[in-house]
Amino acid sequence: MTDYISPNTAELLGRDDSETIQNAVEKACKEGLRKIVIPRYNMRADSTEWRIARCILLPSDFTVILDNCYMVQETGVFENIFANSYAFDETKRDIKYEQKNISIIGVGNVVLDGGKHNRLREKTTRKFGLPTIWLNDIMFWLNVNGLRIENINIQHQRYWAINHVFTRNVTLKNIHFYAIPHVNNMDGIDLRVGCNNFTIENITGRTGDDVVALTSLWGYSEKKSIIAGKDPDIHDVKMRNIKGDPDRCYCVRLLNHDGNKIYNIDIDTIMDTSDYVSKHRINCAFGMGSPVYYKVRPMAEGELYNIKVKNISTRAGDAVFFNYALKDAEISNIHTFGDNKNMFSPGMKDNGNSDCVFDNVKLKHIYYGATQKEIIGGKELSDDAIHGTVFDFSRAKGEIEIEDVNVDTVNTVFKVGSEATVKVRGLNINKAVTEKQIEKGGKLIIDGEEKHNG
Repeated sequence: MTDYISPNTAELLGRDDSETIQNAVEKACKEGLRKIVIPRYNMRADSTEWRIARCILLPSDFTVILDNCYMVQETGVFENIFANSYAFDETKRDIKYEQKNISIIGVGNVVLDGGKHNRLREKTTRKFGLPTIWLNDIMFWLNVNGLRIENINIQHQRYWAINHVFTRNVTLKNIHFYAIPHVNNMDGIDLRVGCNNFTIENITGRTGDDVVALTSLWGYSEKKSIIAGKDPDIHDVKMRNIKGDPDRCYCVRLLNHDGNKIYNIDIDTIMDTSDYVSKHRINCAFGMGSPVYYKVRPMAEGELYNIKVKNISTRAGDAVFFNYALKDAEISNIHTFGDNKNMFSPGMKDNGNSDCVFDNVKLKHIYYGATQKEIIGGKELSDDAIHGTVFDFSRAKGEIEIEDVNVDTVNTVFKVGSEATVKVRGLNINKAVTEKQIEKGGKLIIDGEEKHNG
């Protein structure tokens, strides 16, 4: 006797694959097993694929085993593949309706596929009779406590692959993406408002936008999804081994505005795997803040804090991007390669208001090795052909501590703004056109000695 229900049970076969799987979910609950196994072979269709025309809704305390199966969103529909059963029930927007303990576990080679795109994009969401863009996610989770997703390949997502809103105590592990960037915002993993206590491990592959995005923002859909009794902050997130190509976007992004906070973030290993021979470099390996997306005001001091990141390897235009404010942070062991330009950058300006206030920020073990191609090829570059900046703190305020800096060949090592104090211990430079650009009022102190221009 098995401890699960199979959708290949004759009495469960429905009008389509979605109804068949949903019948299996309901039978598993009725019989107290609370587990289904979706195999490779689809008996209803006599096929090796499962076509999802309507979202599979999962109850609490439920496990789905995906056994070497291939599932694809049906052509022309606006439906997720999986969501929790209360995700779209607006009468359940309260913590007392929080669902719990849902697992989706892959065995063998499991593929979830977005299939053919259905023209629902951010520019068309809720327009021309189309529904919300969140229906184009592969998975959507709202107001869940206890979620586990492991060992899955996701390809050609129509929008974000896995979207979480007001969801906590989540493990995402061994997830591989392959997205052809034919539409905007084909993110991998998204944590929106109200997400906390996540473990995200071994995330690989190519997305059509950010690989992992932590974005506590108030858009239309977020406001429609507010859960009474929960706060909107993102916090206590641990990431390990994020190795991906985000197609000109971010490997990992932190973004919060309008009073929402992001804090207690611990990341070990961000690896940019973009192909620098055949395609454009990505924008940023690790980005914090942005001068866009806020409704009332941008992120303020004390709203992004306790951030620890180590082991970044990238050829991105900016290895690390920052805006507005950063408190109690340590970023260490950063290596650039390929056609990287800047290691630390203040990013875009917002009418002159995107200066970044640093409070107890430490940078350690910095290895700037962006390729100067003509030098590698044996031809020495003139000074005006050497590019890049290692530390651009021209719009920084406050104090930054830096330890163990190693620079190969770069245009400028330090840009220090008028309200910044940069303290450095251990500096090794092979070649720099300009070591320092210090604005009046700014301070650059290297091994205890204050430096000046010239």
